[in-house]
Amino acid sequence: MNAIRETFVNNLKFYRKKRGISQEKLSYAVGKSIAYINQIENKISWPQPEMVDKIAVALEIPSSALFEENGSPQNKKDLFENTFGKSLESELLSRIEKDVKEVCSLM
Repeated sequence: MNAIRETFVNNLKFYRKKRGISQEKLSYAVGKSIAYINQIENKISWPQPEMVDKIAVALEIPSSALFEENGSPQNKKDLFENTFGKSLESELLSRIEKDVKEVCSLM
């Protein structure tokens, strides 16, 4: 999955739910079918730029907010895991291994 699409979909879902707007209400506001909104949120379809603007207007946010890496909690989590996940995992495994060796040497 393309990172920008993942970011867009996470933000779309986040802001739609934050505003209390169902897929049905969003589809009505942008003049598209519920199936179309569902396809976007399920990463089957990708909206045209004009539709991105209509979605943003309906959600009362700037269009750029839909592409903001730190917009939704899921995007923040993904960014954190991608940035720090591997290094934290390596550090923890290294410390555990060191501690296990130390304990074993005391026996």
